[in-house]
Amino acid sequence: MSHFIIGVIGQNGSGKDEVVKYLHHRYGIPLLSTGDMVRRIAAEKGIEPSRPNLQKISEEYFRQHGRGCFVRLMVEQIKKNHWKTAGITGIRSPEDVRILKDAFGRNFTLVHVYVSNPRVRYERMVKRSEARDSQSYEQFLANDRREEEIFSLSEAIKQADYNLSNDGTLADLHRQIEKLVKNTLLKNQ
Repeated sequence: MSHFIIGVIGQNGSGKDEVVKYLHHRYGIPLLSTGDMVRRIAAEKGIEPSRPNLQKISEEYFRQHGRGCFVRLMVEQIKKNHWKTAGITGIRSPEDVRILKDAFGRNFTLVHVYVSNPRVRYERMVKRSEARDSQSYEQFLANDRREEEIFSLSEAIKQADYNLSNDGTLADLHRQIEKLVKNTLLKNQ
């Protein structure tokens, strides 16, 4: 069975989850999130799902199961469910990208979502008001640096096949997703 897997990568608050949720609601594409997996582990262990705690859980799992362990579980889930298409958010490291490319080859597409101004990302995170989000702009920037240290996110982003700017409105982002889908991603599906 041929697969078509869309991976979404970007910094915290860039709109990664929005892209995958849009594809899910508009096209019925199953969605998977590494962040949801880590948050589920935190809940099972009774740990507050703050960004530093989630980072610690990720590091612990990487030490125990190797880098890319969450993405490997997603690959297994996609294959087990015989999903032809799926959207994955929370891809963070070059290892994650390699695992997905090894599993799905040319049927894997990596989309980078970005917001040019970090202050805009922070303000959007404040509006969503989730436990995992930073409580101050300084903490937000420190978390960005920590995520880079843990995951080498910037190296993984360099492997993106497409870039979507989320500098505008939600409607602007949705139009870009539609253009990407119509012109490239699902054209041959």
